[in-house]
Amino acid sequence: MARKAKIVATLGPASSGTQEIRRLIDAGLDMARLNMSHGSHKDHLELIYNVRAASREAGREVAILADLQGPKIRVGKLVEPLELVNGQEWAIYPEGGTPPNLRCDGFIPTTYAGLVNDATPGCRVLFDDGYLQARAVGTEEGALLVRIEHGGKLKSHKGINLPDSRVSAPSVTSKDQMDLFFGVKHDVDYVALSFVRDAKCILNVKYMLHARKIFKPIIAKIERPEAISNIKEIIRVADGIMIARGDMAVEIGNHRVPSVQRRIINLCREMGKPVITATQMLESMIQNPTPTRAEASDVANAIWDGSDAVMLSGETSVGVNPIHAVQVMSSIVEEAERHPRAEREDPEADGIAGASMMAAARIAEQVEARWIIALTATGHSCWELARFRPSVPVMGAARTPGAVRRMSLYWGITPMQFDYAVEDKPDIENEVIHWMRENDLLQVGEKIVIVKGGGKLATHTTSSSIRVDMVQDTRHVEDEVHTIIEESIAGKGILSLDSSLCVACGNCVKICPHEIWTPANKGTQAVGINPAHVDSCTLDMECVRVCSTQAIKIITADAMAAQVEMEDI
Repeated sequence: MARKAKIVATLGPASSGTQEIRRLIDAGLDMARLNMSHGSHKDHLELIYNVRAASREAGREVAILADLQGPKIRVGKLVEPLELVNGQEWAIYPEGGTPPNLRCDGFIPTTYAGLVNDATPGCRVLFDDGYLQARAVGTEEGALLVRIEHGGKLKSHKGINLPDSRVSAPSVTSKDQMDLFFGVKHDVDYVALSFVRDAKCILNVKYMLHARKIFKPIIAKIERPEAISNIKEIIRVADGIMIARGDMAVEIGNHRVPSVQRRIINLCREMGKPVITATQMLESMIQNPTPTRAEASDVANAIWDGSDAVMLSGETSVGVNPIHAVQVMSSIVEEAERHPRAEREDPEADGIAGASMMAAARIAEQVEARWIIALTATGHSCWELARFRPSVPVMGAARTPGAVRRMSLYWGITPMQFDYAVEDKPDIENEVIHWMRENDLLQVGEKIVIVKGGGKLATHTTSSSIRVDMVQDTRHVEDEVHTIIEESIAGKGILSLDSSLCVACGNCVKICPHEIWTPANKGTQAVGINPAHVDSCTLDMECVRVCSTQAIKIITADAMAAQVEMEDI
């Protein structure tokens, strides 16, 4: 059983070389994440080149996600770690300025100058993902005074969260803009926005790109309480959602994360947007060879909730064995998919394209098709197909690398590039089928459902099309070895079956009420003839009519007699 949910993995010091990335791809990587919070553009450009090179070596495209830092509030650079003790009062001041002349236990620089104005007396101030906790006392001389409630060692560049305050910093900082256009210039496939608060945060970036005639799918990271409150409008305008549970847990509390996660995934399924569940999924594997049982359950529950993808962070960027972490995650996902927790619930289909793809998914299941083959220019029809969670695997045949890489995130889609355009290769379907047969993905006699998206792939209309077909043997007749079975019909004629042409579609079995035809056995490519029932044939020729490959012939006694007379003449 092929895995259908996708795996996103963060690249870093432990996984930066071409060979390491190639091994990640072989292990199951579908999307490589660049964490723009760390490293220079030179570092990230090298990673991009290495991902593309590794993809070419592996023969499989993977997507690249540029994850922007956003207005992350951090501790500034410290000479040495600070020891925060319960009950002490510390002053937080903007980095680069002079520490205020205050009577307190110490000073903490911050990268965010607006923190002093955003925090109000009594609000919580959390450091290092909430491991250290303080409460705001007040402001004085341009600094925020906080009282330590849960102390510990504070190191440089650790995060600061203000879960009770509205942060006034712009959702896209000047650094984010530079990183965004760096990613666009070097053709990353997705961009993730951090600390999104509302739909306007996403739209501002889309307007910025649209003005330059650029399209990049935008993934909105859900971390802040405001984003959870505005989740429907965010999902509506974003191209995908990432549930970033690290900062989310700090902001809203660990106890709320599971229910919020499930709600967001359900909304994404309803509204037709891919969703990535992220952060600390196999955290212990940064150091250990196996995950904890709780971590394995966490990944499985994310799949059962309906995630399109699950993500690894430190496990692959700085972990001791990134490749093994991807392999373990892949095996957990496959096992979860093998044993679904609940019956599938289809979202509502939107428009003609959505209704067509829902129909294709259900038809493929009803006819027991081996594959759905989706011919798509942009990948949109595969995105629609993924919404309806077909149990039949989908081959997304696109003509550009960009479309193939975008489809790497889509649930249940196997993307592959075929160099074609409708106007110059109208028979592209046969080329795709031939390639799949050459790679042992299809066998003669298996059913397929072929779908075409609208727009550029439609020849006379913008509507989608669906066709059920049977894989036939496309060898030239002169190269074929014909195996012909003949049976006499009680003096009325001869019934013959060319098994080299038969594709075991079963049409003859269904149309004949006399049980003359027997279904193909498992592993065979042709139907059979039941000699005991052949004499029941009424010569109505219905089996000949419904045979799509002309494998069946019936020659009546009268026709044979006429042929003998012609030969005598």
